[in-house]
Amino acid sequence: MKKNILLGVGNDIRGDDAIGEEVARGFERDGWDVEDCGTMPENFIPHIEEGIYQEVVIVDAANMGLEPGEIRRVPRDRLGVFTMSTHALPLSLVMDFLAGKAETVTLIGIQPKDMSLREGMTPELERAKGELLELLMTDGWKDIPWL
Repeated sequence: MKKNILLGVGNDIRGDDAIGEEVARGFERDGWDVEDCGTMPENFIPHIEEGIYQEVVIVDAANMGLEPGEIRRVPRDRLGVFTMSTHALPLSLVMDFLAGKAETVTLIGIQPKDMSLREGMTPELERAKGELLELLMTDGWKDIPWL
């Protein structure tokens, strides 16, 4: 049986941009591997062997024009419409590279409130973290609305 993997992306000294890393640090479930990728998810592409994973789920802060803390699944073709947190390689390319290695690649974006240079997330993002962790534990993440 194939496993799933969660890639948490973000920068924990830029406020709400830490959401992906925080979700990765708080998530543990049988049948799932977890990687806290920081700002360089592309560094983890070589570790994801073709055919091992059914689902690759990427979690990141995403400025989608929504209320802070709102969660959406983001289709690959919408990545040029809004700004993701800063990365060395755009997440669209990361998703393209991963698409050939897993059955599905899903990006889950969480609307940030404050991504200034500071430690700690806003209360809205702390709540979103708890909500998303619960959804990941129950497979409810597959019902998150699409952007």
